[in-house]
Amino acid sequence: PPATGAPVFGALDGGYQVLLDALVERGRPRWVQAGVQRLEPAGPGWALLDDTGARWHADAVILAVPAPRAARLLADIAPASAAAADRITSASSVVVALAVPGDTPFPECSGVLVATGERLHAKAITLSSRKWGARGGAQLLRASFGRCGDGLAETASDDELLAWAVDDLATVFGLRVDPVDARVQRWIGAMSQYGPGHADLVAEMRAGLPPALAVAGSYLDGIGVPACVGAAGRAVEALDTEVAR
Repeated sequence: PPATGAPVFGALDGGYQVLLDALVERGRPRWVQAGVQRLEPAGPGWALLDDTGARWHADAVILAVPAPRAARLLADIAPASAAAADRITSASSVVVALAVPGDTPFPECSGVLVATGERLHAKAITLSSRKWGARGGAQLLRASFGRCGDGLAETASDDELLAWAVDDLATVFGLRVDPVDARVQRWIGAMSQYGPGHADLVAEMRAGLPPALAVAGSYLDGIGVPACVGAAGRAVEALDTEVAR
């Protein structure tokens, strides 16, 4: 079909924060603001010991934490599940978000993906204003850095990342931009790696969980939002069935 000029991607009006705010309002969670350090069986249910020394009781628990932390929490109560979680590797990523003058003549595309081994530093460039539609007088874009095992997200400085982003834009698009604003966001150990046999690891992990305990997270069924929502729904359904018995 002919191009309409409208973005080819869809999103929530106002961004994901709108959804998160609605979920918080509906669920009315009790925020404890403490990290759970240990789980212990407590008759029906679980005792949770946090990093302030407090002890909490729960009829059921969903561990919505990264795989390495899940492995540590499960080590004493579900060793087979912990061993499976410990074999799931992750990578770190860092995003440089840029605002550039609105008249910068970027091409009519949403961005580029960069293959491993290319001479660019970035692994992807997203022209956010092209992808989601322009807002305000500036164009927004982002450059993503960090591949599995390279340590770049942990070691590169903000200044280095910004310089690489500008250089890569010049290489890819032939444009030397002068950003009017920039922000660096690091996601350390956040990108689970789905290698061969991953589904078997996840099945093994879930199968070894004791009653009234479930897991959720991006390391299970996919790192995208729909997959994470699906994993959370699966955890809730499993606990609903167990607690209702």
